[in-house]
Amino acid sequence: MNPMTGNAVSQWVAELGIWPLVVVLLPNLLFRRYGQQAGTKRMESLFQAIAVFAITTAASFVTVREFTDLYFYIAVAVVIVVVLILRRRVFPYRRTCVECDAKLDFETIYFRDANLCISCRKTAEAEEEAREAEAAGREIEEPEEDHPWPGSAREDGDDDDEPA
Repeated sequence: MNPMTGNAVSQWVAELGIWPLVVVLLPNLLFRRYGQQAGTKRMESLFQAIAVFAITTAASFVTVREFTDLYFYIAVAVVIVVVLILRRRVFPYRRTCVECDAKLDFETIYFRDANLCISCRKTAEAEEEAREAEAAGREIEEPEEDHPWPGSAREDGDDDDEPA
């Protein structure tokens, strides 16, 4: 029997239904716990789910139309090529710190956008706090104007608080 004339593979994938998609999207719920620190990786996990959805949809289409698995393989190849073209967007995961090349733990690899080890993350957070404090200090040091609100001085140049 020629494996290219049947559609056993596409039938098997189609029979899985939406479960592959659910498995890919389940970790996405965990991203909410990390808030802003995982925003990019959360979006990229959605791109992965779109790829899985495209593959399962192709399998269902091939099964319903009774095409051979060759069409399913072509669809999978197209999805793989698109994922490879967009690999930085779809797979942002790094196993080492971008600053010091230290090995990262699973939580940082999968959930944190910065891809920094604990010590580099603490350093970056301290620098960010220093920048925020400096920016807040600049706002306080700005001199106040005599009349900060428009229309607080009269049109003729006389102030209301001067005696006539």
